[in-house]
Amino acid sequence: MQTAIFRHRASAALALMLAAFAIPVNAAPSKTLLQRCAACHGATGNTAAAALYPNLAGQSAAYIELQLANFRSGERPHAQMRAVAELLTGPEMCELAAFYAAQPVKPQRSPDAALEQQGRRLFEHGSAHGAPACASCHGPQGHGQAPFPRIASQPAGYTLEQLKVYRDAPKFNNPLASAMKEVALKLSDADMRAVSAYLATAP
Repeated sequence: MQTAIFRHRASAALALMLAAFAIPVNAAPSKTLLQRCAACHGATGNTAAAALYPNLAGQSAAYIELQLANFRSGERPHAQMRAVAELLTGPEMCELAAFYAAQPVKPQRSPDAALEQQGRRLFEHGSAHGAPACASCHGPQGHGQAPFPRIASQPAGYTLEQLKVYRDAPKFNNPLASAMKEVALKLSDADMRAVSAYLATAP
């Protein structure tokens, strides 16, 4: 019941926001436009710098576009991404979002099978401190379900860093980020490492 209420509140708060970013049918982004993203996120949205950058491949187009808008406005603070987003037009954001959403994902191998299994239990059942199962919001395979993004196949280092950001930031204005802060506060450092390791391997 608690998980259902948690998910309902975040979903309702973001429903109108995401509706504004519905993705129409778009032409493929230009080669020049893709090159701006490829240095960090890889040519097909599978990053080669897994400790620093997320994969964009397979991510929800609506979510990618929303995050670009948040970077540009400063709602999601990130100096490097804000500089990139400020150079993009609305149609270019749509083109990039649709392109990366259609790319195949490349999960990583786990160097620690025991840690991966611990993370899978957290993903499916939640933490001992009351964090809901990741699957309850992000879907049974971590592929995302509106308004929640895909988290499967994300680099372990990136996911771990983002969980720490959610936990340590004083507050967020975005309701989805605020909901994630509630989750992160109920995860131990060991929990974060484990679930990050598992998600990196999930196809």
